[in-house]
Amino acid sequence: MDFSRGFSLVELLLFLILGVLLVWIGTLEYRLLRLTRTLRYMFTGRTGGDLEQVLREYMERMDRTDETIRQFNQRATLIEQKAPFNVSHVGVVRFNPFADKGGDQSFAVAFLDDHQDGVVFTGLHSRSDVRVYAKPIVGGTSTYPLTNEEAEAINRAVMKK
Repeated sequence: MDFSRGFSLVELLLFLILGVLLVWIGTLEYRLLRLTRTLRYMFTGRTGGDLEQVLREYMERMDRTDETIRQFNQRATLIEQKAPFNVSHVGVVRFNPFADKGGDQSFAVAFLDDHQDGVVFTGLHSRSDVRVYAKPIVGGTSTYPLTNEEAEAINRAVMKK
């Protein structure tokens, strides 16, 4: 080979292609090295465990969360079923049964659920004693005669929805 002569066009083109290929291979090697480092970091995880262990722990945590949500849904359903039967309406009336003595120390209190079932308590206050009476309420009425104050307490309870 005679080095004194110049390079032919084909040789220059081959050198140029070889240079481009070397740059391309260098770039690919650099990207592969970065990707290898990233994957090694990912597969060892934060605590040194492998990715499979991290995913397994995550799935176990998700299973526990699903079970907790299922239990909460059961409890919420039970509460919703019982709610209409809880005392949720209260009506209070204070009054003076004896026009000539004392103030409004006597009372009638109605405790009702959403079906207007419950009880009405009446307390009659006098100078010498206090008497308390209770009457069952079913559907907003009682089998016992109601005083005006007891009926008013029931109406107030029903109106507070």
